[in-house]
Amino acid sequence: MKPKVKFETSVSLVTGAGSGIGKATALSLSRRGSRVICVDIDEKSAKEVALQCDQEFASSSALKDPSRSEFTTHYQCDVRDDDQIQELARSVHEDFGALTILVNNAGVGMSGSFLSMTKQDWEWIRSVNLDGVIACTRAFLPAMVERGYGHVVNLSSGLGYTPRATEPAYVTTKAGVLAFSQCLRAEVGHKGVGVSAICPGVINTPILSATRFLGDQATATNRLKVETLFGRGHRPETVANAIISAISANRAVVPVGWESWIGWVIHRLMPVGFQQVLARQNPL
Repeated sequence: MKPKVKFETSVSLVTGAGSGIGKATALSLSRRGSRVICVDIDEKSAKEVALQCDQEFASSSALKDPSRSEFTTHYQCDVRDDDQIQELARSVHEDFGALTILVNNAGVGMSGSFLSMTKQDWEWIRSVNLDGVIACTRAFLPAMVERGYGHVVNLSSGLGYTPRATEPAYVTTKAGVLAFSQCLRAEVGHKGVGVSAICPGVINTPILSATRFLGDQATATNRLKVETLFGRGHRPETVANAIISAISANRAVVPVGWESWIGWVIHRLMPVGFQQVLARQNPL
């Protein structure tokens, strides 16, 4: 049986920690006494969140040793670059040892039909959303397995099991993360390391600043509709709470938000033909 993770003695690393879900998760882990390593492509944002994490960590009721009141650190890293990831892993393992918790959160968005995308568009979103998750896991998981203790959290999406004609690239990468997570869980779950796939619905985060709109989806009107939709979405803290719960209870797949739960039920129970009808609908 997988040992229960103790947050107050854990070392956690969160990618995409500079904003949105990553930031909320880093702060939530710090609040529970975990030492957090904030990683982001934007070093300034990672540093700012790390400083906030220090404040949460210092005031944590789980903190037993006041000398640990300033631990949180940050790194700049582009998860598309395997060399940067390997260097990050070397630094982390040298300074802090094996991770207890790895949260693969860094991600980007893309809206547009398959026929409107170039090969470069596909490579860009895949390199972050799927390859980045796999590369970070490859860099940090072996030490966790060797120690026989830890938890990997991969951010998939409610769209990972909800086909959409207007988001084929995003859906494909997030479906890949979901499948990878389930396969990985089967492989290492009996070795003391849990794996959870978190599948958020519409979350109010800055992801639109890292989203490409292509073809018919690239109009100003459509972008405004998407911004309005996300502005009404669930708070990032809702996802962070789901991540904490998934680690604590070692859950395999965790939909977050009513729309994600509906998608999960449809995916599991409804005929493929019905799912295809829904895939052709534009909710905006």
